[in-house]
Amino acid sequence: MGRLRLVPGGEIDAVGAFQQYAIARMAETLTPASGTQIDLLAWAQELQEDRERVERTNAERVTRRGYLVFATDPEASPDAPGYREVYATEAKTPNQAVAKIRRLAEGRRLRAYLATGQYRDELADARWVA
Repeated sequence: MGRLRLVPGGEIDAVGAFQQYAIARMAETLTPASGTQIDLLAWAQELQEDRERVERTNAERVTRRGYLVFATDPEASPDAPGYREVYATEAKTPNQAVAKIRRLAEGRRLRAYLATGQYRDELADARWVA
């Protein structure tokens, strides 16, 4: 009859008949059935195609990121009407987004944030600038 024993290092080891059963069972589960082995070349090709698709998708996303630009009046009180104006635009970088808005909000402080971030709720009230 088989049994388990504790070996140095804290691992459990099978002994006797149970050991033979465990070895046979592991061989059954670890050996793939005939005709089901992975074609490594095909798998590598699929992996490469997937990486290229992800790179293309990310490159597209960079060119059309949505930004919210907050324009605040430094001379007005934060509670005053018109203190803050919100603009929405697409740009590659926050600086490009600010450059698009600068001519519309002269004399105001400008801050740009990704539209998907913490300020995404402001998008509904933002003025769109192409």
